[in-house]
Amino acid sequence: MRQLIVCLAFIAAVPCVAQSPQLLGQERWPDGTLKATRYQEGDRIHFITYHENGLVKELGCFRKGRRDGVWKEYSDTGVLLAQAGFRNGQRQGVWEFRSHNSHVVGRVIYADGHIQRGEQYDERGTLVAMRTY
Repeated sequence: MRQLIVCLAFIAAVPCVAQSPQLLGQERWPDGTLKATRYQEGDRIHFITYHENGLVKELGCFRKGRRDGVWKEYSDTGVLLAQAGFRNGQRQGVWEFRSHNSHVVGRVIYADGHIQRGEQYDERGTLVAMRTY
């Protein structure tokens, strides 16, 4: 009985090991540089696409065939152009859109997959239009 208790205590003390990412596939541009990478981590399939110059173009992930989590899009110079959130395939949270010089030009706020509010900004960051839905 004592040995059983010691074994159970040892098993409980061993930390759970996270699943390491599993590469699912890659595509390449004609010059051999990466065009896209897909990998699985747990129940999520992540993807990264690249511009021809090698910089990240877009990244996001799917869970059960639906968009899930934060998605980002970048310019070919590395500037974040858009950031959007999804939960179980539905639009969620604050979506932000930026110009090529990284100024916020718009925001759209979603809740439970439905648009709540839209905002437009000028190049100085001044709110020029807003609409509540």
